[in-house]
Amino acid sequence: MSVDTDGDTSPWGRTVREANEMAEALRTDGWEVVVVRAGHVAPVSPEGRKTDRAGLVYLAPDGVAESLSELAERGEFGRSTAFRRRVGTDLFLVTRASDPERRLAVLLVGGVDLGQPAAADLAAAARERGRLQSHVELLDGTHLATFGHDHPEDFLPEDL
Repeated sequence: MSVDTDGDTSPWGRTVREANEMAEALRTDGWEVVVVRAGHVAPVSPEGRKTDRAGLVYLAPDGVAESLSELAERGEFGRSTAFRRRVGTDLFLVTRASDPERRLAVLLVGGVDLGQPAAADLAAAARERGRLQSHVELLDGTHLATFGHDHPEDFLPEDL
């Protein structure tokens, strides 16, 4: 899924452009890649939701549901890398979850409002546990995939 952001110099436009470039470079190297450009990303603290889905919850467009679900079922995404840009209370993230053995990658692209009270609660819980999760859902609540990250400090700023 490619989005033309060549002329957009906003932090969001640059984030989307960098994600698209990263996806293209991976594909050129023979990787299968799904890009999830989230319409919204919510920080959900362990106490903030009556499910086990605490973490960053990405609302994905319907158009990636099938390809993401299929790719997630085929891979073991034990590696993740976060690329982030912070502007005020906005955190723009590209998260790469990968299965190097199978050459599969998922790029989660989104923006998180760190001013939400749940963001600080989530950051504290993730630091305490040494783990953060990224969940991908559709607007209707359908769960598509979950990716675990063993280094939450790479995702969430220390001053949060």
